[in-house]
Amino acid sequence: MTGSAHRLGKAIAVGLAEAGFQIAIHYNGSSQAAQETQTELWRICPGHFVLKADLSDVNACRELVAAASRHHGRLDLLVHSASPWHEGPIEAVTPGEWDDVFAVGPRAGFFLAQAAFPHLRENRGAIVLISDVAATQAWPSHVPHAVAKAAVNALVRNLAASMGPWVRVNGVAPGIVLPPPDMPDTQVERLVARTPLATLVRVEDVVGAVTSLVSNRSITGQILAVDAGRGIV
Repeated sequence: MTGSAHRLGKAIAVGLAEAGFQIAIHYNGSSQAAQETQTELWRICPGHFVLKADLSDVNACRELVAAASRHHGRLDLLVHSASPWHEGPIEAVTPGEWDDVFAVGPRAGFFLAQAAFPHLRENRGAIVLISDVAATQAWPSHVPHAVAKAAVNALVRNLAASMGPWVRVNGVAPGIVLPPPDMPDTQVERLVARTPLATLVRVEDVVGAVTSLVSNRSITGQILAVDAGRGIV
């Protein structure tokens, strides 16, 4: 599972471990967090291990899948959660930031899925890509992020059509679930007030959406919004 060392990715990894999966905990720059996540997962059940990979490198994506398959002896699930976060007005976006978001997001998602397909096909496995409510909205301060997540949504549909009937591919699009630590409380409150449920999305609800999609054998090609209704307003 990519991006599983901290924050929402870690929570999803914990939920999958509790559901019986052994997790390949991926990180790039968060070694200590990855080790702490491994320790926590081992309290649930043994067998989880840590892998470092720069997902902007296609060969690293392929080796990540190969290493996970070798370690566990099989591959049943790919969850792609890693996603860079760059904030700023449109005039400040640099080519490097744009390329970073797309390389680690939808491009890595595709090549991870391509590498995982033979293993998942053999085991009738599944793929879950973590999207964002931003994929269907205008976020002027996060244009690369929003556009990349829209690409992730398109990737879900295209992979589902390409990999069926052997592999199910779905996405989960969280809303306001774990605001950035430096986001002022007043800004969080304004965003929450705009949602029909007037609440932050609970981490456990996002985790539950992922585990539900993994276990449901009749769903593919869908992006499940877990956003307190933010996507409809």
